Amino acid sequence: MKLRRALIGALVAMTATVAGLVIAQPAYAAPGLCTASGYPSGRTVYADNDNNGGGAYVSATLCWKSRGTGYYDTFVTWDVTDTLANGAGATIRMEWTGTDGATRYDVPPSSQRAWTTWASADGDWIGSNIKGLYVRACLTNTNSEAHHCGPRW
Repeated sequence: MKLRRALIGALVAMTATVAGLVIAQPAYAAPGLCTASGYPSGRTVYADNDNNGGGAYVSATLCWKSRGTGYYDTFVTWDVTDTLANGAGATIRMEWTGTDGATRYDVPPSSQRAWTTWASADGDWIGSNIKGLYVRACLTNTNSEAHHCGPRW
């Protein structure tokens, strides 16, 4: 019985120690690209639209710095790949809230979109006075800049 209690006590102590280590881990640092470009905060995002038509894959780094007003200056760099867009191209779509409270979006020009299967494109995007910046992977064609988008990241 004493052995059983000792084992249970050791197990409880070990579990508490592991839980404390998990909680005490530091937050992720901004990607090096962000800090090197003068943006103290950032994250890397991988997005697709597999749940809405498929064919677009995006890898992006979102960087931002506070303006002190609740809004941010932002920098986004991305790579997009057409993974079988079924006749459409693949593009990234940036979405944010402007100072007027309206949701806005932007997509890169057609030269920075992937137009054939396994083709890739890349680019950069800069925005000011932005709140809540997200990116999505979308399909594109000449008549519609971004449709069949995946979830916001």
